[in-house]
Parts: sequence; structure tokens; C-alpha cells
Amino acid sequence: MPKGEESPHSRGPHAPTSPVRAMINYIYEGPLDDEYSSIKKRQRLLRAATVREHVSSIRPGLANGSIHPIDETIVFPALDPSRVLQPHRDALILTIGVRDYDMKRILIDPGSSADLLQVAVIKRMGFEPSSLENPRKTLFGFNGSSTTSLGDIILSVHAGPVILNVLFSVVEDLSPFNAILGHTWLHGMKAIPSTYHQRVSFITQDGQINLYGSQLAARQCYQITREAGPSADREHSSKEANVSDQ
Repeated sequence: MPKGEESPHSRGPHAPTSPVRAMINYIYEGPLDDEYSSIKKRQRLLRAATVREHVSSIRPGLANGSIHPIDETIVFPALDPSRVLQPHRDALILTIGVRDYDMKRILIDPGSSADLLQVAVIKRMGFEPSSLENPRKTLFGFNGSSTTSLGDIILSVHAGPVILNVLFSVVEDLSPFNAILGHTWLHGMKAIPSTYHQRVSFITQDGQINLYGSQLAARQCYQITREAGPSADREHSSKEANVSDQ
């Protein structure tokens, strides 16, 4: 691997050694057998209060001890045909560390002003929607349609050696994506995405870091969206532009 390049799963030379991380692949909802259990309900409320207190103590931005991205010239060399299939129209889909998980199917969307997360993902992480702050925020799409988020949550996003605390708006469904990272995350990382090169690149004091996308995942997501029909396409587009409070 050329000097300065980084695979999606590596953590850079200064990242501490961590235990084996769980993988979030594709999230979908299922029935809740304990929906009417009063004991389970009290446990969920207790966890929600604990999580709310924890989340309130975290602020968006670089995490303590994280390596800082810097402003330097980012270079995109000629395409490597062994890494990127050409010609292609693929979206940029990454696997990135979110909290204690390696999360697949994250769409990089420079046109989105909001960083979005599917509600089933936070449930997999042990959070409850009742622990979210700022509920009922309206998300507007470029076509004028809108949807209401369930609330906000701040989670650490690990991209190479850089750890950024990201404010996510949680929504009911981003199928087929687990998350969408927009220009707020890109600006915090001082990163440049390229769908053509199928990578996101940024620079630290140790050199340029490249996070590579998966064309296979992009094509799987496209196929899922296509099979879901036009209504799903309209719903996805409504979540990718601007954010305002009700």
C-alpha cells in the first residue's frame, strides 16, 4: 500500500489498540415482544435518562486526544483499475467506525447539510429513541418535501486516526443506508470526497489519508432502492438537504 494511504478498516499510526469491534451491516426493524412489559419499560426509561445525561455532556467537534486534520493540498492521482471499476455511476458508500461499531452502508452526500442516522442503528447500540434531544426537527429536501426527525444524538465517528463527535439527526428510515454523512462532517474533517475516485481524502500531520468506498455496497444499495419503488426514492431525497426547527 502506498505511503499515506489508509484502508477503510485501519485506524492510523497513532490510534490506540482497541478490542474487536462489532459490525453493523444492514439494519431493519422487527417486532418487539416486550413492548407491553412494565419491567422492560422501566429499564428502558432508566437507560434513556442515563444516555440523555451522557449525551448532553458531549459536544460536536474533534474528540479529546484526536489527531487534527490540517489544511494542505489533497491529491487525487490517476485511477487504479484494480481498485475502481470503470466506467461507473456509483455513489460513495463507506464503512466507518461509529462509537464502538464498524458501520457499513454509510452514504457520503456533500449535498446534505444534516448528518442522518437510522433509528434502528441507535437501538442496536443500546440507545432508546426517548433518550434523544431536540425531537420533532423538520428536515427539508431539495424538492420541497419534508420529514420529521425523532431527535438528535452525538456519537463519535472514527475516520482513520481522526475522531469527530458528530451531531446526528435520527430518522425512521434511511433504507438502504444506515447513515448519511453530509458536508457538516466533511467540513469538520477538512475532507474532499470523490465519487469518481471512490474515496474520501483528508490530511493530518502524518500525510494524506484515503478512505475507500465499496462499489459493491453502492450497487447493492441501488438495487434495494430500485426494488422498493418510486415512493422510497422520494422519501430518501426528502432527508438530504436542509434542517430547521419547528
